[in-house]
Amino acid sequence: MKNILYPLVAALCLLAVNNAAGQQKLDVYFDHLFKNQKFMGSVSVTHNDSVIYSKSVGYADADQKIENNQYTKFRIGSQTKTFTAVLILKAIEEKKLKLSDKLSRYYPQVKNATQITIEQLLKHRSGIFNFTEIEDAREWEQQYHTEKEFLAYFAKEKSNFEPGTAYEYSNTNYALLGFILQKIYKKTFAKILDEKICKPLNLRNTYYTFEVDPANNEAFSYNIQDTYLKNAKVNFSNHPASGGIVSTAVDVSKFLFALFNNKLISAKSLAMMLPVDKGAYGFGIEKLTFANPLGYEHGGRVENYFSDYWYFPKENLGVVVLSNAININLGDISTVLLKFAFNQQSELPNFNRIKELPDADFTKIKGTYNIKGDKETVTISTDGQYLTFQNSRAGQDYVLFEYKGNYLFKYENISLQFFPEKNEMHLEQGNEKEMYTKR
Repeated sequence: MKNILYPLVAALCLLAVNNAAGQQKLDVYFDHLFKNQKFMGSVSVTHNDSVIYSKSVGYADADQKIENNQYTKFRIGSQTKTFTAVLILKAIEEKKLKLSDKLSRYYPQVKNATQITIEQLLKHRSGIFNFTEIEDAREWEQQYHTEKEFLAYFAKEKSNFEPGTAYEYSNTNYALLGFILQKIYKKTFAKILDEKICKPLNLRNTYYTFEVDPANNEAFSYNIQDTYLKNAKVNFSNHPASGGIVSTAVDVSKFLFALFNNKLISAKSLAMMLPVDKGAYGFGIEKLTFANPLGYEHGGRVENYFSDYWYFPKENLGVVVLSNAININLGDISTVLLKFAFNQQSELPNFNRIKELPDADFTKIKGTYNIKGDKETVTISTDGQYLTFQNSRAGQDYVLFEYKGNYLFKYENISLQFFPEKNEMHLEQGNEKEMYTKR
């Protein structure tokens, strides 16, 4: 998806600093997304330390009809890892830690701890099993757990590879980095974050807490069906430094500007943090796969909070998207925002069609389906090109299916066969078959 940005010309003079017409078109675009139940959340575009566009749509609390606004706070998921990496580098600058320090110094009970370094944890090259992939993780994460309980939870899992020999994304790496920070500073992760990043940058809407607090203008996470279904609650006591931060789109933008302008760590530390190769992972940050303009990113997802930031150092340009309900590609939204920054406009997506199927035929099959006697539902929509399948179970991601003809759609080993004259959808996966009826 991101490769479509190659034609962009990264010329500073093209930045849409005062593009009122472009801002109005963006407003229409985001209202269009919300109207079609594709996105709820907040976005921002910043140039230098100035906001050149921001917008919030949808509900922070759908039941109470409380709308998202510029101060609504969202769980940013794994964008937290960029903050954590900065805190680790600050600890290194303060001589409290070294990249070569072994994990065994802090957690000797972890497999291969005598071989695993702080640098390998930062780069996801430790081989430590990702605790969020343990079979009962979804239920386990909903409860409060101590650091000791967290360690015991993943310690039984085998290592995926010898430290330093491969890359594999693992939330456990950053959870451990957060607990190490607490050990060396003898403070909670929340206090370290506040003292080292939030207060110096005046980020009033960025902090770490265990659970969502709607009384503090924090948005709930939702699954999109024919209505909005609230997700189960994750308790972030389990991994504060890998996914627990709360923030706003503007605050994340301020953080990125400060990071890339050496207001948090030195230029030398920043250089160590940034990966060289396209698509590679550095210290809590990735390099974008397209070349022009050259930029960096990190996405996040917890429950159905999806987030992404793109930052372009040469232009000092930041794009941030935070959502609490979505069933289209987040990169598509970031692309629209980036094009706006370079005075390029995007067409409104048509959410009544898919490729290779007449619009009238797609209209016959879109909607919400359920299994008789079961509360579970499935909503069929579109991202403008592909059929979008979203189950009602808490935390379920949307899946894009390709059309194979005769109302048959496929994704990997899953088949969907529609019978519009009967208002039925038949799902087949391996030996399992289910029949859904359209409401």
